[in-house]
Amino acid sequence: MKVTCSILCYNYGRFLAQAIESCLSQKPGDYELEVLVIDDGSTDETPEVCQDYQGRIRVLRSENQGFGASLDKAIAEASGDYVCLLDADDYFDTNKILTLLPFMQKGYLYIEHTKYFIDSDGKLINSTVHGGGNTSTLCINRTAALSLLPIQNEIFFHPLKSAGHGIEISQPLSFYRFHGNNMTNYKQPDAQYSYLARVTHTLADQLLSMSQNPPFWVDSYTLEKISRDYRAIAYYDEMEAALLKDKWGKVLLACIRIILAALRSRTGLTIWHCKVIIRGLVLRKPIELKPAS
Repeated sequence: MKVTCSILCYNYGRFLAQAIESCLSQKPGDYELEVLVIDDGSTDETPEVCQDYQGRIRVLRSENQGFGASLDKAIAEASGDYVCLLDADDYFDTNKILTLLPFMQKGYLYIEHTKYFIDSDGKLINSTVHGGGNTSTLCINRTAALSLLPIQNEIFFHPLKSAGHGIEISQPLSFYRFHGNNMTNYKQPDAQYSYLARVTHTLADQLLSMSQNPPFWVDSYTLEKISRDYRAIAYYDEMEAALLKDKWGKVLLACIRIILAALRSRTGLTIWHCKVIIRGLVLRKPIELKPAS
C-alpha cells in the first residue's frame, strides 16, 4: 500500500514546514509514503521552504491557477493508492496514516476524521473535537477520486461517501489553523454561502452528467439520486445567504426548492431538511460562519 500526503500551498510558506514535518514524521507501518507539495504559484518563501526538504519530498510548482486546480493535481499527480489531503496551514497527527491504514485495507474509498482547532501560532484553541469533511480531514482512494475530476473544492469527493463507500471516524487526526487568511470567508458569511451554493450546484450538475456513463463505484440511478442530494444542499446554502441579507422572497424560494430536490433525492425529505425549512421560514434565523474563539 502506498499513501501520498498531498500538501496544497499558496502563500502559506510560514506554515509549510510544520505541514511537511507532520507528513514526514508519520509513524512507520505496512505502507510506503510519498509527500507531494502542490505550490500554486506562491510569491512568498514557499519555494525556499521546499528546497530545505529536497530529496525527501516531491514539489510541483505552477503559475497560480486556484484551489480547484491544486486539488486536481493533488490527486492526478500522486503516485499513492490513497491520497491524504492537507492544506499547508494545517498539519497532521503523527498517528494519522497508521490509524487510517486498516480502513484503506478494507477498501473504503473515502475516509473522514475529526480535527482540533489551533491558533496562528499552532497552539490548541481548546480541547473540543470538531467534525471533518474539509480538505485536511480527508483520505481518498486515488482511482475513485480520478473519476470525479475536475473539481472545485473538497465537497466534490463527498459523493463517494454518499454512495456508501465512505466511513467517518471519531479520532481527531489533523489540526485546523485559524490565522485571519483562511479560505473560509468569515468576514462576509453571505458571500461564503453564495460561493458554496455555486460550487454545490456545479457538483450536482457534474454528478447528473456522470450518470450517463457512471464510474465503477456507483450506478446511474444512484448517481442521479445523489445529484439531487447535493442540489438540496446548494439550495440550503442559497437560503442561508438570503437570510443573512434579509431577502425573504429568496428564502421562501430556496425552501421550496429544497423540498422539491429532497423529495427526489437518495435520502428523501429528512429531519434535517425540515429543521432547515422551519428555521428559514418560521424562525428566520441564519447560521453565521464564525471563526473559533
